[in-house]
Amino acid sequence: MTDWKIRPRSNSCRLCGRLFEDGEICHSAVAVVPGTEGLDALFPDDAGGDSQKQPPQMQRFDFCVKCAAQAVGVAWTSVWRGKYAAPPPSEPEAVPKETAESLLRKLLDSEDPDNVSLAFLLAVMLERKKILIEKSVKRQPEGGVVRIYEHKKNAEVFFITDPGLSEEQIPELKSRMDSLLSGHPHDPDGTEQNPN
Repeated sequence: MTDWKIRPRSNSCRLCGRLFEDGEICHSAVAVVPGTEGLDALFPDDAGGDSQKQPPQMQRFDFCVKCAAQAVGVAWTSVWRGKYAAPPPSEPEAVPKETAESLLRKLLDSEDPDNVSLAFLLAVMLERKKILIEKSVKRQPEGGVVRIYEHKKNAEVFFITDPGLSEEQIPELKSRMDSLLSGHPHDPDGTEQNPN
C-alpha cells in the first residue's frame, strides 16, 4: 500500500503566487509527478535544468481561477474546486484530547496495514459529520479502491483505502475506535497507554 503525504491547501496560487482572498473560489488538483520536480514535470516549457531521477510523488497544486485554465491539459489524478477559507487566528492549545481527526492522522502515519479498516471507518464518520468531503474514488489496477477526501476547513487531503468492510466487522471496529477515542486501553499500535 502506497502512503501518499499530501499537504493542505496553499494560501496562494501555485503558478502566479497571488495570495487567495477569503471566500475566493480556487481550483485544487493532485497528480503523480517524478520526485520533487513539481510544476516542472507537469509544465515542461517552464522546466529549469536537468532533474534527478527520484521515485514519483503525489503532489497537490492549488490555482486561482485564471491560472487554472493553464492546467487544463494536465493528466490530473483528481481535480476539484472550493472556497478558500482564510486561516483563523491561532488560539492557545488546551489540554490535548484524542479526536476522530487526530486519531485518523495517527493511524495513517503509522502505516500499519492492520489500521486500514479503522482508518476507513473514521473517515466515513468524519464525512457524516461534514468534516471530510469525498472528492473522488480511484480504482487501483490491482482491484482496490482509494477514496480521496478533503478536510472542509483546512483543505488537507486524505487518501483512504476502502477495505470493503462487511456488516459483521463494523461492531468490533467501532468498539476499538471508541476505546481509542476515550483514551483507554490501547494506542493505534496496540500497546498499553499510561492514563497519567
